[in-house]
Amino acid sequence: MSHIYYVCRMAEVASRELRNNTRALLDRVEAGESVTITVDGRPVAQLEPISRRPRWLPRDEFVRRVQAHQADAELADELRDLAPDSTDDLPLT
Repeated sequence: MSHIYYVCRMAEVASRELRNNTRALLDRVEAGESVTITVDGRPVAQLEPISRRPRWLPRDEFVRRVQAHQADAELADELRDLAPDSTDDLPLT
């Protein structure tokens, strides 16, 4: 009967099925399906795949992650020496 859940993008599964078929449910979630776990017919938990890369980050989080991987501090000076005629000083209109 659990094969019916594969048709749905969002399935509801009783806690009993989670207990008895944990690995099969985790395989479904890993494949991209979200599963709602119910107890006595009430939704109590959501199993969702963990995204490998977040689709969206708050600005502060993005800056924190990017700053940890900045290029050599002297790179800007070297680039300025190599290409002194940049357009950085032109106003953006």
